Amino acid sequence: MSDPEVARFATWRPHRDVTETRRIIGSWVRQYGSGSMDWCIVLRSTGEPIGSITAVRDHPDQGYCEVGYCLAQRHWDNGYMTEALTAVSRYILDFTDYSFIQARYDTENEASGRVMEKCNYRFVCDREMPDPKTGRMRTYRFMRLYRSDVMLFVD
Repeated sequence: MSDPEVARFATWRPHRDVTETRRIIGSWVRQYGSGSMDWCIVLRSTGEPIGSITAVRDHPDQGYCEVGYCLAQRHWDNGYMTEALTAVSRYILDFTDYSFIQARYDTENEASGRVMEKCNYRFVCDREMPDPKTGRMRTYRFMRLYRSDVMLFVD
């Protein structure tokens, strides 16, 4: 993800090059065996990587994890992120003991908020916090999806 617009609201800076992106994806793959929850979003038709979604913060003692995601700009407004967040949310609630999943978005990033709303995440609160990259104060909206709000598919 080297597009500055994609990384604009993310906690990380754009990748310098494809080698850095490959290194990051490789580290996710190596960590799967230890319970890592990082996924590369790929187009079914071509297998092309177009984004990522991950449990960025894990709080098992408090019964939840927090998810974050990004998608290549040329694939915005196609429903891909809604599909990915729905699938990952179901996976997390089906295969972990978490009571809920939390996500947040910068209130200037309305599209990210719409994705969460389409996936039935509920508003929790707005909080002023420093941007991790710039230190500038931003308003973040916290949303949650509760286990009780979804149908689980585990036998």
